[in-house]
Amino acid sequence: MKKLVLTDFNQVEAVEVPIPVPGKNQAVIRIKYAGICGSDLHVFAGLHPTAKPPLVMGHEACGELYAINSDRTDIKVGDKVCTHTVEPCNACEECCSGRENLCTSVKIMGTSLDGVFTQYMLVNAGRVIKFNDDVEEEVAALVEPLTVGIHDIRRSGFRAGENVFISGAGPIGLIIGILAEFSGAAHVVLSEIDQTRIEIARRMGFVVANPAQEDFEEVCAANCDVMGFDRAFEITSVQSSFDTCVRQLKRSGTLVQVGMPPSGKLFNLDINKMIYHECDLRGVRHHTMSDMQAAAKIINSGVLNARLKPLVSAIYPLDRSMEAFERAKSDKSVLRVLIDFTA
Repeated sequence: MKKLVLTDFNQVEAVEVPIPVPGKNQAVIRIKYAGICGSDLHVFAGLHPTAKPPLVMGHEACGELYAINSDRTDIKVGDKVCTHTVEPCNACEECCSGRENLCTSVKIMGTSLDGVFTQYMLVNAGRVIKFNDDVEEEVAALVEPLTVGIHDIRRSGFRAGENVFISGAGPIGLIIGILAEFSGAAHVVLSEIDQTRIEIARRMGFVVANPAQEDFEEVCAANCDVMGFDRAFEITSVQSSFDTCVRQLKRSGTLVQVGMPPSGKLFNLDINKMIYHECDLRGVRHHTMSDMQAAAKIINSGVLNARLKPLVSAIYPLDRSMEAFERAKSDKSVLRVLIDFTA
């Protein structure tokens, strides 16, 4: 088998290694598709604060259960599956309260653990999640970014009938928008300055406001009853975008900071608005097993698959992985590039 190794920053190579054998309570997944996300690009470019080569990157994938050494009876060899890519200690206070994403000893595949960019992957059998046989694998490969969106929506406290503002129309912003509409948002507005991303979002049916244009405030006001938005999601990790989200919040509104600023970067905050308008600011970190189980249920139901599938912009075979990374890094028309580890 081959695994894709970050051998140096901006360089990946396919390395031949033996297929792993599962020990007790372990499983092996034969990876079909794995997606390149923004955090992978940060690791690739040497911008991640801790992840260093040599490393197998990646945390978005689907595949087939190849082998299992576990007492589980709900999954079997040959099933379409994914794995939750957060590895907690399962013993600390946060783990025991269902918030394993906040585990003080947590390890994340693709940064602090070898990730999913490999043909066969050894995983914890208890963190394998099954897909229905008829689920398209291109859509199943989006389960992790969908999980991110679910965690972010849940953290926001969103309720049906509310108005939602999302700053950043990349894949995560679009997924949050899809989930907000699916969950009963009265209005959803995406804020974006890149013209290519604006056109993509509008083709997907979203209202988009460009903060560089004169009609920005008018578009926002027309979609939030003039009072401001109930929930705002900041995706870009840029100060000006954060400021816009704060301004767009209504009294008692909630802002979720999704984007991760560069290490050491501090944001300024209009604390008076947060105090006198009783606005909430919430952070998000990774996601939980429960979030991914919910994402898999949505994909298995098929209810959002037609909206999710257009997020897959290109698929490259393993032997063109460098080309895939360059495309994901430089082409704004690309939302998610997948690598086919069986090709």
